Amino acid sequence: MDDERLGTIIADRYQLDRVLGRGGMGVVYEGTHKWTQRKLAVKVLQPHVAHSEIAVKRFFQEARAAAALSHPNVVDVLDLGLDDAGDAYIVLELLAGESLEDRLRREGSLSPTDTLDILLPILDALGLAHEHGIIHRDLKPANIFLARDARGRLVPKLLDFGVAKLLERVDANISSPKTRPGAMLGTVHYMAPEFVLHDDAVTRQCDVWSMGVVLYRCLSGALPFEAAANTTLLVMIASTDHKPLAVRAPDVPPGIVVAVEGALRRELSERYAKVDELVAALLAAADASGVELAAATRIAAIASITPPGGDDTEAPSGRGSGDDTIAD
Repeated sequence: MDDERLGTIIADRYQLDRVLGRGGMGVVYEGTHKWTQRKLAVKVLQPHVAHSEIAVKRFFQEARAAAALSHPNVVDVLDLGLDDAGDAYIVLELLAGESLEDRLRREGSLSPTDTLDILLPILDALGLAHEHGIIHRDLKPANIFLARDARGRLVPKLLDFGVAKLLERVDANISSPKTRPGAMLGTVHYMAPEFVLHDDAVTRQCDVWSMGVVLYRCLSGALPFEAAANTTLLVMIASTDHKPLAVRAPDVPPGIVVAVEGALRRELSERYAKVDELVAALLAAADASGVELAAATRIAAIASITPPGGDDTEAPSGRGSGDDTIAD
């Protein structure tokens, strides 16, 4: 069915040239703008969910969530809508490169330098999302793309806000469709314990945990929790301690290990409350350990922990308060 669309034109202007990937909700095509001839990525809602009002709202929520963030490390959303046939579509910038998942499968693990050069810019983008009241909820290597710009420079991109929660805040006109009871969204290996136990307990600290898992995997080549069955895995995440990163990756500098473990604290009062606390801890650890970072990485990291007034924020000595819960 997906291949039958090839060569067709969506919304009178986007020709679908080839399939780039398939997900639970949408198919992503490489496309060409009919008038400008620009190459684009066109995500079209899968036919089996296209008639679900909730699915369409969530599909467009992804585009609106990403479009709300003007950030170099978030994929650009260029257009969205319904064409004359009723097909829901999102048009995104076409990225050249590979996902972090693909690189990890090929290389196993990454050096501290490569890990931080990839993930500190992503953490900066995630911090901006949180400032906009957006929690990603599906952070994993498959949703981090290692794009290359026209000069071949690495530009990590945060993808797929398809299950993002737009927090309902008094100070912002942001809302989202409520998740139906019992609908657990996201990828199990990267889920925070509190979300496993209460799937409506969606907080910024859930994203902090997920990024802790991504950091752990990049540095060690393994996941904190692994099991053959998802039910067993969920129980492990909710109730057991993971093998320490220092054991899995003894060559990683101790300061970076401590910073990563701070994102994987089961108790919310001990886990970083905000992304910028994790960024500050990683940056301080890198400096103390002599881990060299790309200039662009350092600039992004410093921007993440610098308040609007311009004074640098010190790396946190403790953890967050854990009172960051905003319920449905």
